[in-house]
Amino acid sequence: MITASGRFFKSLTGRLLLSALLWSAAALAIGGMLLSFAFRSYVLTDIDQKLEMQIDTMVGISEISPEGVLRFSQPLLDQRFAAPYSGWYWQISEVDNPPFRSRSLWDFELTPDLSVRAFSLKLSEVEGPDGQMLRMAERDIILPEADRIFRYQVGTDTAEVRDAIAQFNWLLMGALALIMLTVSLALVIQVAYGLRPLRNLRRALTEVRSGHKARIEGNWPEDLKPLAQEINALVDQNEKLVDRARTHVGNLAHALKTPLSVILNEVEGDSSKKGQAIALQTKSIRDHIDHHLKRARIAGGGTGPGLPIKERVEKLGRAIERLNRDKGLSVEVSCPEDLKFDGEKEDFDELLGNIVDNAGKWARARVTLHAVPVTSQLRRPMMEIRVEDDGPGVPADERETLFERGKRLDEHVPGTGLGLAIARDIVELYGGQASLEEAKLGGLAVILLLPAK
Repeated sequence: MITASGRFFKSLTGRLLLSALLWSAAALAIGGMLLSFAFRSYVLTDIDQKLEMQIDTMVGISEISPEGVLRFSQPLLDQRFAAPYSGWYWQISEVDNPPFRSRSLWDFELTPDLSVRAFSLKLSEVEGPDGQMLRMAERDIILPEADRIFRYQVGTDTAEVRDAIAQFNWLLMGALALIMLTVSLALVIQVAYGLRPLRNLRRALTEVRSGHKARIEGNWPEDLKPLAQEINALVDQNEKLVDRARTHVGNLAHALKTPLSVILNEVEGDSSKKGQAIALQTKSIRDHIDHHLKRARIAGGGTGPGLPIKERVEKLGRAIERLNRDKGLSVEVSCPEDLKFDGEKEDFDELLGNIVDNAGKWARARVTLHAVPVTSQLRRPMMEIRVEDDGPGVPADERETLFERGKRLDEHVPGTGLGLAIARDIVELYGGQASLEEAKLGGLAVILLLPAK
C-alpha cells in the first residue's frame, strides 16, 4: 500500500524538494566539516607557533656555566611557567644528566626519547602532570659553548583548546541547522511558487475535461505556453475527429437501414428455412446498427454546472407507469433535490430510460428507483442509482450476460436486447460502474455508479 508520503515523494514537487534538500544538507555537512577542520587547524597552528617561539626564546637566553651546567641568563617573562601545574611547561634534557625544567612541572618530569634526534621541530601530544594532555614542541639544540646536544621541550595543556574547538563545533552545528531550516523553507516556497503554473494547468485541464470550459485559457509562463497551445490544438482536433466519426457512423447506419428494410420486407412471410435464416441475420445486422448508432450519440463529457436529476427521474417514472398501465405498474422514486449528474442530458436520459424501461417490462407490479450521493475516497464526487423490480429475477450465473449486446433471456418479452448493453457503455464512458444483483423486491436490481456534482 502506497502511503501519502510515498505518493508525495513520487510527485514532481516531492522529487524537487527531496533532491534539493539532500544536496543542501550534503553541502552544508561538507562545509561544516571543512569549517571545523579549518578552525581546529588554525587553533593548533597558533599554539604550535607560540611553542616554537618559546623554544627560540629559551635557546636565546641559554648559556653554559663555568661548571658546565646549562642555565638561563635571564628569567622567562611568562609567569605561567612558575605556577605549579599551570598548564604551561618547559624542560631541557640531555643524556646522562638530570633535566633542567620549569617550576610549573613541580615534581613531574617529562621523558623524551633522546635516542632519536630531532634537530627539526617536532610536534606531538603527550601525557603531562595532573592527568593533563599536552601539546608538545621539541627540538635538539647544540649550544656554541658546548658540544653536547640538548633536547628543548615546551608544552601546554590542550584542555582549553579542546573546549574552544567543541564550543565552536556546537555553535557551527546550531548555525548550520538554522541555515538548513531557512534553506528548507526557501526551497518549499520556491518549489511551490515555481510549480504553481503546472497546478493551474492541471486545474484548467480538469475544467476542459469536465466540460466547464472548451479550451485552456489564461496567461502562461513562456515555458508552458507551447504546452497549453498544443493541448488546445489537440482538444480541437479531437472534437473534429469525434464529430466526423459520429457523422460517418450515422451516414453509414442510415444508408444501410433502407436496404435492410427492403430485405426484411422481401422475406416477410417466407416460411422457408432460407427465408427465415435471411430474416434472422438481417435483424441481427439491424440490431448492431442500432447499437452503434446509440453509442455514437453518447457525449461522455461533463456539463459544467451539472444536471439536476430529481425532476427527470420522476417524469421517467410516470412515463413508465403509463406505458405499463395494463398491469397497474407502480414506480417509486427517491432522489435528493440537490443531486446533480456530471454529464450530458441526452446520455442520462438514454441510460436511465433503458434501465427503467427494462425493469418495467419484467416487473409484476412494482419498480423502485433510489438515487443517493456516495461518500467515498474516490477522487471525484459520485452518485449511486439503484433500480429494482419485483419480477422473476435472473440467476446469478446469468446476470453478467445481460450486458452483452443483443442478449435476451426471454424472447417473449419485447425488446432488442440492447438496453443494458447501451447502459453499460454510457456508464463506463463516464468512468462509472454498472452491476447487477438480486433485488430486495425479489427481482433484478441494477446498480449504477455515476459522476455527480
